[in-house]
Formats: sequence, structure tokens, C-alpha cells
Amino acid sequence: MDEHLPWHEPLWRQIQERRAVGRLPHALLLGGPPGLGKLSFACRLAQALLCESPGAAGDACGQCRTCRLFRAGSHPDYSRVQPEDEQKSGEGDSSAGDTGSGKKKKSKVIKIDQIRDLCAFLDHTAQYGGYKIALLEPADQLNVNAANSLLKTLEEPPGACVLLLVTARPARLPATVRSRCQLIRFDRPATEQALPWLTARMTGDLDPATVLDVAAGSPLVALSYAEGDRWRRRRELADGYDRMLTGRLDPIQAAEQWMQGDLAENLRWLIGWHTDLIRLKMNPEPPRLSHPDLSPWLRRWTARQAPRILFERLDAVVQLYTLCTTAQVNAPLLLEAFLSEAAGDDQSGVQKTSV
Repeated sequence: MDEHLPWHEPLWRQIQERRAVGRLPHALLLGGPPGLGKLSFACRLAQALLCESPGAAGDACGQCRTCRLFRAGSHPDYSRVQPEDEQKSGEGDSSAGDTGSGKKKKSKVIKIDQIRDLCAFLDHTAQYGGYKIALLEPADQLNVNAANSLLKTLEEPPGACVLLLVTARPARLPATVRSRCQLIRFDRPATEQALPWLTARMTGDLDPATVLDVAAGSPLVALSYAEGDRWRRRRELADGYDRMLTGRLDPIQAAEQWMQGDLAENLRWLIGWHTDLIRLKMNPEPPRLSHPDLSPWLRRWTARQAPRILFERLDAVVQLYTLCTTAQVNAPLLLEAFLSEAAGDDQSGVQKTSV
């Protein structure tokens, strides 16, 4: 994204002020919730630091030799490190004469060899006489060995280099890494700033304020909901969950529906719904809901259960999310178990209410 996001400007000015007095940290940790444009900010800063003729506000000119190289992805003093694609085992075996036709999968970690290559890159003198810039994203995916390998460079940075570590989960980084970086904290913008920005870019019939609420105040997440099929999928999942709780959909069939699309996102929505159920149980007119457009369904689900069951369900769905996103598990089987238990709890709650 080339656009300068309005909620970035205070942070941008702070960094440029530090740069102007020669106090730019050698390692910046750009952390905060997803959907705020941290990576866009990091790329903007990297290009500005490499630019030969930055503007008065510190932005890159976009026209010089280094800016053209940066846009082309071939600047010799810039390196970006991400989890690499890797070949699935048993496929594309070059020793068997295959020349690379095997399928690729995305690695979940940044590996030590990548960091060793990065450290070697930083040890060399900048070819254009300025900074050497390294961008790591998402930095929380550094594995243990890679993080340890990075420590020496963080402790004793070679020459004029700047490391930009971007993550939505800074707490997952080792404390030894975090302590050697200057944290640049990205917070969700105020509604008064985010809503006009979002409204100007949304098309269709969706209410921008509702979409922003569902996105937990993250404007870029809200915009992605409005532009793709994710909003429709969320509504379909809610309808299917309602039909399952009322005995019109088998939990096994419901689990198949939940496995479609982005499972992690689907489960985050499920956590949000169960959080809203507790809010409604505690206060029939809560100050806010995470999913206000689903209020009729949420109120119906709340009325069918005791508070204890709602808290147990929330704990169960959080555990389900953790297992499905951080461990090698049979996600469909876990989903079936959770949904079957939820359907059973709901039917039990109905029977107790009717007695």
C-alpha cells in the first residue's frame, strides 16, 4: 500500500525527529494489532532511509536511482526476510530427476540459515554509502535458533544499519530480542479518524461503522471484509451455527463448513461471538458488541444458556483456537467435538428452561 495512512503520521514524525538529531535506533520493533499497516509503514521508512533526496517530511522522493531500485525489489542495501516457501517432503525430488515441479508450502518460521545470510549481508559495506536496511516480517516467527543468531547483530550492529522487525504479536519474541529493540507501538486509531477513512473507500451496502466494529477497530481489516467474500462467509457460519444449535444441522456437517476458508479467522469470529454472549448475559443492553449485526442470533443463543455454560464454551473455543493455530492437530476432529458438545449443551439448556 503506497497510501500514507493518517494514523501513522504521529509515529512518522517522531521517527523523523529522532533521525534529524542523529538518534535513530539501529533496531525498531513495529508492534501492534493486525490491520494497521505496520508493514506498509516499515517499507515506507526503509525506502526513505535509502533515498538520495528525501522530502521535507522525511519521505522518499520516489524518483532517484535508489527509489527506483527499491520499487523494483533490487536495491543492494536492502534485505527483507520472511518465512520461505519450502518443498513438501516426498515431492519434487531432484535426485530422481525432478527439476523443481514439486509443490511448495509456506514455512511457519524464519530459520537460522536465513538469519546467518542476513548477518553476512549487514556485515558488508553499503554499496551506495548510506544505510543497510533489514526488514523481518513477521518477526515473531523467528525460531529459537534464528532469534539467538540475531542477538549478536542486535547487540553490536555493524556500521550504519537499521533492522525493522514487524509483528502483530511482539510478546512471542524472546525477551532478549525485544529488549534490544526500540518499540514503535501501533494502536488502533480513534473511530473519528478511522471511520471517515474507511467510508471513503467502501462500496456497496454494508455499514462502515458495523464493519469497523467487527474488525475490532482495525481499518485495513475492515476494508478487507468489505471488499472480499469474508463478510458473506461470516454470515453463513453464523447461520449454520444457529441451525446446528436448533437441531437443523448436524455438527459433523457444521464442522465441514467451518473448515472452509481461513480456519484461524473463522475461530476468531467464534471467540468474538461467545464473548458477546457473555456481555449480553451480564447486561441485556451492553455498551458495545463485537458483532452488532448478529445481535438477533446472539440474543437468541444467550437466552438458551446459563452463564456457567457460556463461560465454559468461551474457554473451550479459545482452547480450540490455540490448538488449531499452534500445534499439529486433527482440526476437523476437534471442531466436531466442540460443535457436538455445544449442540448438546444447547439442547440441555432448552430442556432445563422448559421444566
